[in-house]
Amino acid sequence: MGPIAAFQAGAAWADLSDQGRLRATGEDRARLLHAICSNDVENLAAGEGTYAFFLSPQGKIQADSHIFVRETDVLVVCEPGVRERLASHIESYIIMDDVLLEDISGQSAVLGVAGPEAGRVVSTVCPSAPARPLRSAEHGSVVVRWAPVAGHDGYWLETEPSAAPGLQRRLERIGAVRASAQDCETARVLRGVPRFGPDFGGACIPHETQLMGAVSFDKGCYTGQEIVERVRSQGRVRRLLVAVELDAAEPPNDRTVTYGGRKVGTLTSPVASPTPGERGRGFAILRREAAIPGTRVTVGACRATVAALGRP
Repeated sequence: MGPIAAFQAGAAWADLSDQGRLRATGEDRARLLHAICSNDVENLAAGEGTYAFFLSPQGKIQADSHIFVRETDVLVVCEPGVRERLASHIESYIIMDDVLLEDISGQSAVLGVAGPEAGRVVSTVCPSAPARPLRSAEHGSVVVRWAPVAGHDGYWLETEPSAAPGLQRRLERIGAVRASAQDCETARVLRGVPRFGPDFGGACIPHETQLMGAVSFDKGCYTGQEIVERVRSQGRVRRLLVAVELDAAEPPNDRTVTYGGRKVGTLTSPVASPTPGERGRGFAILRREAAIPGTRVTVGACRATVAALGRP
């Protein structure tokens, strides 16, 4: 079984050690992060986590992240390419607060496991694996987090770099198939799960991404909250992030998306179908009139269909 098939029908593992990982310590760590991200952090107990955006005062997404509360610190996990920018963003809000932010990226190894058999595989290696999304548990020298892998529901296994090769061998003996970075990208696009950077970024506000699970409307004020609330209460956004299913297995070279004879967006993260006869896929931020699932659009010279985003 190949890695794409393993993500869909078995279990696949991938090296996620290049994740950006920021560690916040100090008495005010949870309060500060709660005040500058879009989701609830202060009310999380140790071992719990959340998915959140960090926004500019104008409501633009600076980064997305998975935030995990631990007994003595808070871990912020982000895309590798934004860790320095996100660290600077967070540090700009540390004034009189008792918070120390450290970039600990690369200090540990992280292996991701996903697929229908991931739970069985991970519980064999780590019997104390968490039973709920965005929860953490420890098993000896391994920290297990239930978190997305390649757009699928999965687990992150964090351990010392020296212990990673042995853990990889154990996963493979149990039946997990090794997946490359490109395999992970293909798997997430086929799943319909967009990624910060390739598919949406600093020009977007949360509503445009349709990833509103990253936003709490019950918490108090936070950076960018005024814009988020104003858009929710006063009207619809003009463009939306959607999945795009091509009528061909291979994406065209021309990534321009047109509808009604005019350009409405650009195809991002295009992948070819790994199965002959199936559809290639990607994403696009489209004008609202073209962003309704089922709408027929054109990508280059290829016909395509707008689809709803997937969820890990």
